[in-house]
Amino acid sequence: MRNTTANEQGSQHSDKGDMEVIVSVSGTDNEDIIITLSEIINRFNGRLQASRFHRMDDRFSGLFYVSINIAYFGPFRACLESLNSKRLQFEFSPGNAASSNALNDKVAFDIELYGLRDKVLDVEIFKALSRNQLVVDELIRNRYICESGKAAYKVKLQVSTDYIFDIDEVERELQLLAEELGIHVVINFDEDELQEAI
Repeated sequence: MRNTTANEQGSQHSDKGDMEVIVSVSGTDNEDIIITLSEIINRFNGRLQASRFHRMDDRFSGLFYVSINIAYFGPFRACLESLNSKRLQFEFSPGNAASSNALNDKVAFDIELYGLRDKVLDVEIFKALSRNQLVVDELIRNRYICESGKAAYKVKLQVSTDYIFDIDEVERELQLLAEELGIHVVINFDEDELQEAI
């Protein structure tokens, strides 16, 4: 296999005439950005190899590792750059296997569930986690006495994902589900760690 070399635009070429590039995106108030970017990648016959994306409040940021034929890269880049504004920014950097592996590193955080019933961890919770591509890596269950003197139950879940996810959307879905189930849910995550993950 021949060595890859960087072209003038800083992306790398493969034997198949493809180039690998990392597209970084950041901005505010754009709920459809993932759909928009996916449509543009498809339009120029690109392939999404790996990705990392998250949203907090009205801000979002993400990295997308894309393989694209060299003949389409110019128009692809121009199309994305035409969308740049004060609320949306695209940047491009060379891609390689190490970059792809780094993007696939898992993001992990904790979810705590509290309630007065023994089965505080309902099957619907697992379904909600599955819908959001979250995998349970560790589960700790404890029983304690709450302030009212009643027996209460706490379950701590350590979850992780290497898929695109929206932490605020996950939290909203779990809070709504917790209300239906009569339990309390707390999501513990380190904002700096999530920022570093992408």
